[in-house]
Amino acid sequence: MKKKILALLATYLVCFSLFGQTPPNNQRQPKNQPTNNNQQQPPQNQAPIGGSDSYNSSSSNGSAYGNGLLHILELDGVAGSLNQGGPQSINGILNSVRIAGSALGGTPEFFKEDSKTTPSGGFPKIRYSHQLSDNTFIGIVASLGEKSTTETTTTSTSNRYTTDKITTTTNEWKVKYGWGPLNLNTSNDVSYEFSIGYGQSKTSGDYSNFGLKLPGFSSGSSDGMSGYAIGFGDLRYNITTLSLDYGVAVPMWSWMNWYFRGDTSFFWGTLSLSSAQLGVDTGATAGAYNGLDFNAFKSKDGFFAGASGFTMTFETGFVIKPFETFGIRFGGFYQLTYFSVGEVKGPSISGGQVVEAGAVPNLSSTTDNEQFGNYGGTVGLVKNL
Repeated sequence: MKKKILALLATYLVCFSLFGQTPPNNQRQPKNQPTNNNQQQPPQNQAPIGGSDSYNSSSSNGSAYGNGLLHILELDGVAGSLNQGGPQSINGILNSVRIAGSALGGTPEFFKEDSKTTPSGGFPKIRYSHQLSDNTFIGIVASLGEKSTTETTTTSTSNRYTTDKITTTTNEWKVKYGWGPLNLNTSNDVSYEFSIGYGQSKTSGDYSNFGLKLPGFSSGSSDGMSGYAIGFGDLRYNITTLSLDYGVAVPMWSWMNWYFRGDTSFFWGTLSLSSAQLGVDTGATAGAYNGLDFNAFKSKDGFFAGASGFTMTFETGFVIKPFETFGIRFGGFYQLTYFSVGEVKGPSISGGQVVEAGAVPNLSSTTDNEQFGNYGGTVGLVKNL
């Protein structure tokens, strides 16, 4: 059955290549053709199936539809071995904003922090583009049940080491509208896209950490403090996003295209985290860790008051086309992000004292209010329906 369909598509394209270039209106009658009215050409308003305009659109865009309008389905793949595994969602980026106060014992210190997010494998993100006219389209980007794990290792100047892990599940969607869509399987002409998008995402997940304090030395003397701590918790994000999406795809050979695409996203929303940590002192001097630290806070909402910021993603690579309307995408990306947690409210218990979470020193991660970049590889499948 598939072979018959491919054969019909091939016949369809061959017919267009032979007869679609010249509209019937411009056909000339050969000199030796009889002048009998019964043998004249078809009426001028009779055109090949789909019309010449449909041919030009479908041929350059690789669409299988007779009307020439594009319908594109793309699956974004994720491989954990490809460093970050693909451009992260906003919620994945915010995983680094866990409560440093509970994770590190409540004592302000200088820290060095390394963080890495690894998505689970598979094809968690779906992109669908539906062309409305020659120049406009509407698109949907959705991800249901996308899982990722963020591991962060923090080292302090007083020999305090902490490793924490956040495992989250994200459901997100975005609607795009604009000029396009970007056809990664384009055959003859360069394809472009410029669109605006609006979306929302929700994330929930588990938080856990392990901390170790070894005696620190200053001016030749030891602080005498050592111990360990174990923590756990729950976090949730609700994020709204506005984006500008753009891209270009250029045919190189019949079997391969080059592409570039990017987006600039502005986001805002709420972030909430409940965490508890149990600590044990083993050194000569108490104070390595509090016996119990607890935080339950939620950030304010709004672009400036809550968790907010922007991210810019740039992606480029190649599309290998075993068939005219089917491609396998290989590329790389770089993602630059700036964000701030904003104001938070909620109770915090540290060292037996109950205070507002917003008043806890060193409340958020050291990456808060900073720029940082992610990079890695990206793979996907593209099908023109």
